[in-house]
Amino acid sequence: MKRRTEFSYLAVLAACGILPACSSMAPSGSSAPSGTPAPAGGATQEWVSVAKADTQEAFVDPSTLMVNGSMVEVRAKQNFTSPQQTAKKDKTYLSSQSTYRIDCAGHKVAYKDIQAFPEADLQGKAVQKATFYEKNLQWMDAPAGTVFGELLEYACEHAPASAPAAPSS
Repeated sequence: MKRRTEFSYLAVLAACGILPACSSMAPSGSSAPSGTPAPAGGATQEWVSVAKADTQEAFVDPSTLMVNGSMVEVRAKQNFTSPQQTAKKDKTYLSSQSTYRIDCAGHKVAYKDIQAFPEADLQGKAVQKATFYEKNLQWMDAPAGTVFGELLEYACEHAPASAPAAPSS
């Protein structure tokens, strides 16, 4: 059985560089460069840029959008403009891939899992991983004009038809 490590909410925010994810930004709308690694199983991912800030750019893979009960789930990657520190002092990363659980009505997001990579576009061997179980999800506000807010808006607007209604601005 594969052992999964659980981190405290603040440790993950600091260790995985999530604190910059709350910075103000403007939506981008461009597609990610080709050559992004394929996910396990060999399927091709198409990354769509949904948020860009001074310190990072966030992308969503539209094919991963799904409804789980009253929530939406989506896989995203973030590329950072400068190395982010992991919990291990000698390790840094320039990109991360996360699965988010999104509460459209409550304007909140939670990480289901996250992996950090030493190079942009998820290149290199993961330097840090964390998985969060349903009972341990840590919900964070996703205000408009932030990376989390743009991720939420995109996921809620593009989720399959059985998803809850997108938040009104």
